Amino acid sequence: MQLAKLVGFTFPVPFKVVFRHASASRRRAENFVVCVTTDSGVVGFGEGCPRSYVTGESIESCTRFLLNHQSSLENLVVDLRTLKQWIETNKHEIDANPSAFCAIEMAILDALGKEESKAIEALLGLPHESGVVHYTAVLGDAPYAAYWWMSRLYIRNGFSDIKIKLSGDSLRDRRKLQLWQRRITDGLRVRLDANNLWTNWEECIEYLRLLPQVFWGIEEPLQPRDYFGMQQIGSRLGIKLILDESCTRVEDLDNVCGISWVLNLRVSKVGGILRAIELAHLAQQNDLGIIVGAHVGETSLLTRGTLVVLQFLRNRQVAVEGAFGRHLLSADLSDEVIEFDANANIDLDSLYVLRNPGSGLHVDKSKLQSL
Repeated sequence: MQLAKLVGFTFPVPFKVVFRHASASRRRAENFVVCVTTDSGVVGFGEGCPRSYVTGESIESCTRFLLNHQSSLENLVVDLRTLKQWIETNKHEIDANPSAFCAIEMAILDALGKEESKAIEALLGLPHESGVVHYTAVLGDAPYAAYWWMSRLYIRNGFSDIKIKLSGDSLRDRRKLQLWQRRITDGLRVRLDANNLWTNWEECIEYLRLLPQVFWGIEEPLQPRDYFGMQQIGSRLGIKLILDESCTRVEDLDNVCGISWVLNLRVSKVGGILRAIELAHLAQQNDLGIIVGAHVGETSLLTRGTLVVLQFLRNRQVAVEGAFGRHLLSADLSDEVIEFDANANIDLDSLYVLRNPGSGLHVDKSKLQSL
């Protein structure tokens, strides 16, 4: 296979609702999409979600990365082996531009799979896992009436895993958590996401002790990579610490090990499927729990990428985020939408795209916006 052309696009589709948390407020998707064309005319697509507050990226920086490396990729990447070699050679560049490379890598894997008539999992030597994936309900920092309505909707639709974004307003957050106090005995699991609210671990502990103790863990309470401070929070409150912005590279795992830590593994933020699998493997060796995460606004294309990681994990993760599809987006990028059903599940056996070559998705290129 020879890469003949790599082109970047964006897909700024509006959300059906505004999504807010401590680091940002979003009304539409901000996705970087790459289209790869091979010398035989095969077309592959990939997606990344640049987030300035996670990896320092933007659509503009992703575009620059693609333009800077397009010639090298076209000349050197001809199969899976040479793709892995390119990743290793350009490791530090990818560390600084993970979402950009995620879109490129996914597009190449899609094209390679189509060239060889193999699904991405088969291309990577992974087995096809069966079973049901149960997804997480995510509650942003909405006004209480909207929060209450969404909570009721999630409960009615069978969600048992809940992620709640904190606001930093103790009265506001306490009221929201009180809603779940009487439901914890029903098998619900609640975790918090602070999106780096605090700079001091003692202040964070004082704040969290004011809240109803219904949560088993908290994601990114302090500034990124404040591992000592997070360790203090976990040991003093007896909860797990979930790493997101604090773990985007393999080297970050040198700072944590043991069962008190959980890695939120987002394919886009770590630089694609292959690097996500490497991180997942190392996290397992360090006894870390793994949440297969997602950025708000991912389309079915990136959801398809996370399914590869789920199959590597053999569907034994702590939790799974994403797969909102048209529950959140006003339109999806592909004809085949991958989204959770009315019971918060995706049945892997029913997803025929997992058995089709490449990603198995047909992307509607007319929906893409040129850069």
